[in-house]
Amino acid sequence: MAVIVVFLFCPGLYAKEPIKIRVAVIRDKQEVEFSVTGPYDIVDIRKNKVLSSHKDSASFSVAGVKEGLKAGDMAYATDAILIDAKKKIAVAVGKRRYRGDIAVFKDEAGKLCVVNTLDVEPYIKGVLYHEISHKWPMDAIKAQAVAVRTYAMYQKEVMKNKNYDVAADTSSQVYGGYFAETNKTNRAVNFTDGEVLLYRNKIFPAYFHATCGGITENAAELWKIDIGPLSGGRVCGFCSGSPHYFWRTRIGLESIKEKLGARYTLKGALADIRVTERNPSGRVRFLELKDSLENKLMISAKDLRSLLGPDILRSTNFSIILEGDSVVFAGKGWGHGAGLCQWGAFGMSKKGSSYKQILEFYYPGAVITKIK
Repeated sequence: MAVIVVFLFCPGLYAKEPIKIRVAVIRDKQEVEFSVTGPYDIVDIRKNKVLSSHKDSASFSVAGVKEGLKAGDMAYATDAILIDAKKKIAVAVGKRRYRGDIAVFKDEAGKLCVVNTLDVEPYIKGVLYHEISHKWPMDAIKAQAVAVRTYAMYQKEVMKNKNYDVAADTSSQVYGGYFAETNKTNRAVNFTDGEVLLYRNKIFPAYFHATCGGITENAAELWKIDIGPLSGGRVCGFCSGSPHYFWRTRIGLESIKEKLGARYTLKGALADIRVTERNPSGRVRFLELKDSLENKLMISAKDLRSLLGPDILRSTNFSIILEGDSVVFAGKGWGHGAGLCQWGAFGMSKKGSSYKQILEFYYPGAVITKIK
């Protein structure tokens, strides 16, 4: 059965005006450099009051101070300011220029969070180039556009009481601003304008990853979410051409112990590591580590991957070979494995599948819905 596009009123998703998304482009910094082209105002977000007006272009830094925030030579008694530029695409944070408004928030520790607020469609245009190759078939890019939009709208709901909806890095979706756009990825966004995935009339986080390695993962293995479209178990014969389908990496036992951290301290030298449990997709759930003093500890594969680095341990679908004072991890796939397999979408589109068929395969039971 094909995925059908429907127009549906859904509270929180329907809007007469363009939907806005708040993107944290910088987090946890003491000081941030800005440049503005043309006239701009500094606005106190808490009081919705213009604090100062500037007629000319300028470059300045913003830092947290005792009084509140200092922009250039001026200190303001507030923990949240808006740089309200009068021209489009006028504000650069560091060397990267952004569409929309730029706000700066200071937390209790004095660290800054810079938030770019813009329409959701231009946001997706700034994401696609970083999340998928613009050289890929158009239907693979369209499928990615719908997944990105769905994830963003889900985050917009769950983060509505926070200062931002999504981050600009791999913890959410990589967002590169205005200059990260390409003609082909922009066309994919325009073609799918307003389309998201719903399951039982509710938005959900449409997770995606690079390569599933043959079978997708149940999101419940990773996060507190258990719904049909993310239940995994989709046998994917489409990503076998991925350069990440098979991988091997060698890591020293001493290096692994160093990266375990205080939570997983072993008294002796790490002497052995073995898989103790796998989940239904074949991925590793738990491992046992043993030191030279016969002390043992258990660790989840998810935690081990996080500690060693997701670019080192590319997935949790691996086997272990001990060779001297090193461990060889031989694995399949790259990423958490839940939701859309990007290389699988590439393979499906090369075989003639439409973006709707791709989404139907990787998110079974979901319906494509126009939100505006």
